[in-house]
Amino acid sequence: MTGHRLHRIHRGVYAVGHKRLSREGRWMAAVLAAGDGAALSHLSAAVLWQIWRGRVDTTDVIALARPRAIRGFRVHRCRRLDRRDVTVVHDIPVTTVARTLVDLSDVLDAHQLANVIHEASFRRRFSAAATLQASARASGRRNLTVLDRALAAHAAGSAGTRSALEDSFLGLVRSSGLPEPLVNVTVQAGASGLEVDFHWPEIQLCVEIDGPGHDRPSTRREDARRDRALRAAGHAVVRFSGTDVQRRACWVLTTLGAAIQRQGLSSAAVTRVEARPQ
Repeated sequence: MTGHRLHRIHRGVYAVGHKRLSREGRWMAAVLAAGDGAALSHLSAAVLWQIWRGRVDTTDVIALARPRAIRGFRVHRCRRLDRRDVTVVHDIPVTTVARTLVDLSDVLDAHQLANVIHEASFRRRFSAAATLQASARASGRRNLTVLDRALAAHAAGSAGTRSALEDSFLGLVRSSGLPEPLVNVTVQAGASGLEVDFHWPEIQLCVEIDGPGHDRPSTRREDARRDRALRAAGHAVVRFSGTDVQRRACWVLTTLGAAIQRQGLSSAAVTRVEARPQ
């Protein structure tokens, strides 16, 4: 390192020559700063494994030592981190996919976590058995029921929520007391299957949430074709725009409640929604 200047990144961690680290360099610096046995974890680990497509604003590291305040990343304390739950990817110590799913039960809801499982399965990095074993090793965690629900949703064919709009719509459904749907599942439409955003299978009701990309003429034509195929197969289809979900929550819930009632699922929840003030 003769002739190269050292630049302090964290306490005890220095970069050689300059401080402009790559994302992977920042991850490695955080792991080193967190102490012996630390590993990249939570959403940062999910990004490294390429199983999380959302935005991540900070670096997460799991460590055995009591976390101290370290500027630039977040340390999660772990009483015991089994060596089977840590591996190395691109020279960075990181929690395994199974352990990452366990940790994410603390920061994601079941449908968001089901999407992480879906992505991991797509990349052939998911093992239900390994995940259950990692969960057993983490016994005593508060939110393992979230992981259980996510695993059940994945086993039922759900891809989980893929966008903030879908999360917002589900939040409206939950807050209203309406029956909760299946999320991003494939339904039969003639000879083929079509994936729909939300599905109430017992009443054959499908709801689609249209983001900005659905304004394109070609996309509108494809949406209309899908709707015709679904209706021909006996499904009712309701579409809401992203603006509807974000700004017209009462109207969305009233419309959804009426659709559920039309399809034959009578419930006190529908009555409650229709009685809400606009």
